[in-house]
Amino acid sequence: MTGRRAADRIGAPSFGAARSSRGRAIAAVTGVAPVAEATEVPPSEISFNPDNPRDELGDVGDLAASITEVGQIVALTIATVDAYLASRPDRRGDLEEGTKFVVIDGNRRLKAAREAGLPAVKVMLADEFATTDESLLEAAFIANAQREGLSELEEAQALDKLVKFYGSQHKAAKRLGMSQPLISQKLSLLSLAPDLQADLEAGRRNVSHLRNLAKHPPEEQRKEADRRARLDAEKKRRRAKPQGDNSVITPGGQTPAPAVARAAQGDNSVITPEQLSSQAALLPWADPSALNKIARQYMTVEDRLTLAKYLTQEQ
Repeated sequence: MTGRRAADRIGAPSFGAARSSRGRAIAAVTGVAPVAEATEVPPSEISFNPDNPRDELGDVGDLAASITEVGQIVALTIATVDAYLASRPDRRGDLEEGTKFVVIDGNRRLKAAREAGLPAVKVMLADEFATTDESLLEAAFIANAQREGLSELEEAQALDKLVKFYGSQHKAAKRLGMSQPLISQKLSLLSLAPDLQADLEAGRRNVSHLRNLAKHPPEEQRKEADRRARLDAEKKRRRAKPQGDNSVITPGGQTPAPAVARAAQGDNSVITPEQLSSQAALLPWADPSALNKIARQYMTVEDRLTLAKYLTQEQ
């Protein structure tokens, strides 16, 4: 999403005046300026947010154990102490002494990381989120939620911030132009067992197998995710099976498999140019619809997309 689109959606000033500190801060998260990459800092350098007292964080023993086992999955959002105090000069005494940063999102994760004894935690530095200017804060949140390149969990985390900012999923959905059920599905990823979150982040699990599992305990989450994966794999296998409707009938009444399928039957077979030409002649080249059916039957989605790309290129 461009900086101008973000401004238009929330009624903020044009980004033509990006030289102002307000414009630069919004630009930092809307793509006009580069978005900061995740980095690592020692937990001791980060203060808990005074607006989220430590006694409200609850027991984080399970979270600390999971961080120790599978590592930190989602980065903390932090701001520098100077940025936090810029509009709150009276809060200096509420910050932990000697810290350089303040947690904006992730107080429980910070507490768990300290209990787990992590030497460093992953963070995203976002000074613009420390502002008390509501329109700037809204622009930053929207830009972060709709920024390209977010992982599924990072997007869920950004949406969670927006829901808290607006007060409800319905209000956030209206503001973002998304359906409330879709937001609920995405937020459900934040309630997954830590090992499932780690699998999702590493690409070992499909997000469609993991949504809306929050009502299940961790072990049931894994079983249900595995069940969905098996069903999905079975559907793909059924779709890949040769179907009589899409077959090409030869003059002799035979129903040959495409050359690629027949070649796979003999690992050591060699197809001569004459054989390949004969087999190619059996394909319905003059019938795009029939060719499409055969392509869907024998090619993967990725291969079909590659073929479509080649077909649209000028020769």
